[in-house]
Amino acid sequence: MDNILPGARRNYEFKNWAGIYSAKPQLYFQPSSIEEVVKVVNAARRLNKTIVTVGSGHSPSDMCITKEWLMNLDKMKKVHSLVKNDGEAFADVTVDAGLRIFELSEYLHEQGYDIQNLGSISEQSVGGIISTGTHGSSAFHGLVSSQYVNLTLVNGLGEVVFLDSETKPEVFKAAMLSLGKIGIIVRATIRVVPSFKIKSTMEVVNFDTLLRQWDTVWTSSEFIRCWWFPYTSKCILWRGVKTSDTAVIKTRKSWWGTTIGRRFYELCLWISVNVYTPFTPIVERFVFRKQYGNVETLGSGEVEIQKSVDGLNMDCLFSQFVDEWGCPLSNGPEVLCSLDRSIAQAAENREFYVHAPIEVRCSNTNLPEKIPDYSGRTEVSRGAVYGNVLRPYLDATPRNLRYVPHEDVTNSQLTLYINATIYRPFGSNTPVHKWFTLFEQTLAAAGGKPHWAKNFLGSTDMAAGPTKAEHSYEDYEMRGMASKITEWYGDDLVTFQKIRRQQDPENVFLANTDWAIKNGIVDVNEIQ
Repeated sequence: MDNILPGARRNYEFKNWAGIYSAKPQLYFQPSSIEEVVKVVNAARRLNKTIVTVGSGHSPSDMCITKEWLMNLDKMKKVHSLVKNDGEAFADVTVDAGLRIFELSEYLHEQGYDIQNLGSISEQSVGGIISTGTHGSSAFHGLVSSQYVNLTLVNGLGEVVFLDSETKPEVFKAAMLSLGKIGIIVRATIRVVPSFKIKSTMEVVNFDTLLRQWDTVWTSSEFIRCWWFPYTSKCILWRGVKTSDTAVIKTRKSWWGTTIGRRFYELCLWISVNVYTPFTPIVERFVFRKQYGNVETLGSGEVEIQKSVDGLNMDCLFSQFVDEWGCPLSNGPEVLCSLDRSIAQAAENREFYVHAPIEVRCSNTNLPEKIPDYSGRTEVSRGAVYGNVLRPYLDATPRNLRYVPHEDVTNSQLTLYINATIYRPFGSNTPVHKWFTLFEQTLAAAGGKPHWAKNFLGSTDMAAGPTKAEHSYEDYEMRGMASKITEWYGDDLVTFQKIRRQQDPENVFLANTDWAIKNGIVDVNEIQ
């Protein structure tokens, strides 16, 4: 074992954050340099082993579960440089890919800079956050990968490969959303902006009000999130703008942010899951009242000023299953109304129940033909400062939307993301199959596709490779979506597969091949 890498561990158990999946790999590696990563990859080639790289394990999916070799880059977290561009409102920071996003945020803030846009958490690694298509919620920002200027990866031949918009751009497009199948990202340069705070309002909005204001609400603020609570017919609308205000104002109190409130909510969920399922809507209505009240506050919500990372991140509460899909934002009202009717009907028939909130967000993943002129930007200018304008082949958002300058953005350029979250109170599995299947059918009919890192299920009719009888699957177990993914991604998937074979001809990164085959990422013939 020490001939492969000193310190490699046996008998290590990996468990994802949600506690849904775990793995006991043959060997677990934590290299501290690119040279050590190369050494492990070459050993895998020699011994005919496969490698999966994991970071914080926040994905609720089983895509990183393996019985062979598992690698973690937490020991590779060095900041190599911060290059400030004179006369430009941005800087480029080069770091090891194992650095966690919250650690990078802390370093940048000390230097007077911030990451432009984030997802709901900052536990991911620099390499991991882009590997499944992480996005935030903004009509003026897109995938996190659009902030990356370049990548360095170790491919399946043990080669150290530098990638950017001019150097191997086709491989760069594959590596920016690689699902871990192209190589191991070991270093990255990210475009960052001068530090900013976010001034936000949080408003209680009736569900019908959201639908009436659909055409204008999503472009009303640079950063925006909506949490939908179906059993209350209400939403929480969070809107944030950049501010140079030096003050930090925190006025909001969180009932479920307290130890008592949090545990009481989780206990009520546990009872509704394990004792009496019709209790679920009662729990959700009670918790909403305790957390937010019942009065609509559109136009007069509570104001808060925070550091950017604190404003963009959120409390994910408990262990959870998550099924997230993106579709054209213009289809949103029809989708939400359909889901609302289905949820109400299911509760009336005691067929299934959902947990809240259902997160509703938007993003602008369209890219210009070239990087715009940023000379007139200020610290509070809205919108992205692109590190690249190449769209990853496996970007799950709609392809038929077009780029327009930020000042002209309307719903027709935007992607709607709907995030169906089902909690696992105290680690207890809540049935999800009926709800998630209906959710997926509704979003697919609206031109949607699933987020790669989440608990999408599919069906045996769409899966490739071996399948089981339906009754043999766990309720939450993925069946697969190969035929749909092949249809949705078309030539982009074909090109991705070609690049994958070029960069990893010996299939070092085809660990968990069942997941890759049943979802069409690789053809079953590749591993025979």
